[in-house]
Amino acid sequence: MGMSLEYDHSGELVGSTAVARERGTTVVVSGLFARWPVRLADLKKNARREYTRLVGLVEQYSIISDVRLCLSNQTRGQPVVSVRTPPQSDRLTRLLGVFGAQMRPHLVRFEYQAEDFSLEGHVSRAEGGRGGSDKQYFFVNGRPCDLPKAKKLVNEVFRGYCPNRYPVFAIAVVVKGSVDVNLTPDKREVLIRCEERVLLGLKEALVGVLEPDENAFSVAGAGSVNGSAGVKRQSSQMCEELVPPPPVAMRPRLSEPASDVAPPPQVSPKKRPAETISKPTVSKPPVSKPSATVSKPPAATSAPKKMGTVVIGSCRNRIQNDTHDWKSVADRLRIKQARMKAKLEDSQLRDLDPAPAMTEGGLSVTDPEEASSALSRLIHKTDFQRMRVLGQFNHGFIIALLDCDLYIIDQHASDEKYNFELLQQRAQISSQPLIHPAVLELGVVDEAVAIECRDKLEKNGFFVDVDEDALPGQRLRLKSQPVIDKTVFDQKDLMELVAQLCVDPVGVPRCERARRVFASRACRKSTMIGDPLSKARMRDIVGHLGDLDHPWNCPHGRPTLRHLHRLEKVDP
Repeated sequence: MGMSLEYDHSGELVGSTAVARERGTTVVVSGLFARWPVRLADLKKNARREYTRLVGLVEQYSIISDVRLCLSNQTRGQPVVSVRTPPQSDRLTRLLGVFGAQMRPHLVRFEYQAEDFSLEGHVSRAEGGRGGSDKQYFFVNGRPCDLPKAKKLVNEVFRGYCPNRYPVFAIAVVVKGSVDVNLTPDKREVLIRCEERVLLGLKEALVGVLEPDENAFSVAGAGSVNGSAGVKRQSSQMCEELVPPPPVAMRPRLSEPASDVAPPPQVSPKKRPAETISKPTVSKPPVSKPSATVSKPPAATSAPKKMGTVVIGSCRNRIQNDTHDWKSVADRLRIKQARMKAKLEDSQLRDLDPAPAMTEGGLSVTDPEEASSALSRLIHKTDFQRMRVLGQFNHGFIIALLDCDLYIIDQHASDEKYNFELLQQRAQISSQPLIHPAVLELGVVDEAVAIECRDKLEKNGFFVDVDEDALPGQRLRLKSQPVIDKTVFDQKDLMELVAQLCVDPVGVPRCERARRVFASRACRKSTMIGDPLSKARMRDIVGHLGDLDHPWNCPHGRPTLRHLHRLEKVDP
């Protein structure tokens, strides 16, 4: 038996009836916005967006709660389940239900214990980054909360390993001391007494998780180096430890005759092909030791050279299995490091001296605040129409005057950015149909955003169908994918577009690979350095900068204009 309790709009109990029901609690709300018709009209207008936000909020509680949660939406026919946590599931299983099953290999768990607080959570590795910062959750004592400082800290730490993407994480903070949650009505903002120690512990835990994947490298196919297929080392170790010296039998001796060198053993290539090494070559010894001589093994022991692959972060370099004088290499590295340290200290001392900055650009002021104001030239987009083109310099740059300020404009970078943004807005990407539609495993929020923004995905060449009878998170079927210049885009690019739409649904986003293709096309069709330009053409290039969303840099990061000088007197 259960009790049916009825409350009015002010929260007063108006009825209580005994009813038959199973174990559990059901809450039914009706006429929620009956007294606020303006808010009801706004809700109907943005119903899909508000429902997506509601699903995101319930997902956060599904991550941190140990109970089973189920959220369904019924507009017509049968209700559609949007969130459902499996019973008796662990934290990782609930996370994958929110982030998507494709995040399983990219999530790594970490813990941190202190006297008055503890941290526990999952964060994505660098290769599992996301194009937006919407999948970032904090929980304080079991409550979803907003921690702006902690979120900024996590993003800054992650940016050191993956500069162009955002991490996906869910971090639970358990504080034993006092926590104030009564700052806002929704209790999303909290005050933690030991916040500084929490931030320090969070940074230490994140670095401990992310740094081993970034600073370690493996040597593949070079069994003669250490007798194994892969070796991982920390980049902070000495240089001579990065690649260990060869076995003693292969190591040339100094200041001894060649007859004393033991020849390498004859190894059958069928049994251990990785240990067949060519005749070693040794770098020249330092000049301070002219008496040292290097003996070579007999020429009969030489074999074809094998190549090893060293993986450092995401870069691959080819190295030879040669022997080197690692002591001299380490000495040279120490000398180079000392020189770089001295140069850095000198540059920091120069930065502390404000005198050079106050006299640049034709300015001469002594007050630091006045110098800062004078050296900052705010250029608005409407100012490009007011610029007066004076001429062309070296067939590569346009000299323009705005009031009393003289600017130099890169003609190639400016025209390239104009053509790039035109391609971003107007380009129609061709699509290649798939033989069998692929099922997309997305989070419920990502899936709702993708369904709502199907037209923007189609403009990028991704055509999807919606299977209403499928489970939430598996209702989308990819039936065609874009192709540009014989480059076929994949589901990873689609996930990037969906992440951008979750953060900013306005406009038509482009994935990073498409941006690179558009940047290359815009570069080839733009005005080049060395092209002589007429006065009318120069005015067009300068005027186009005022119509761009971001006219300050070309797609490759090259600046479009620089301030040259402040003129004291300008002729009309």
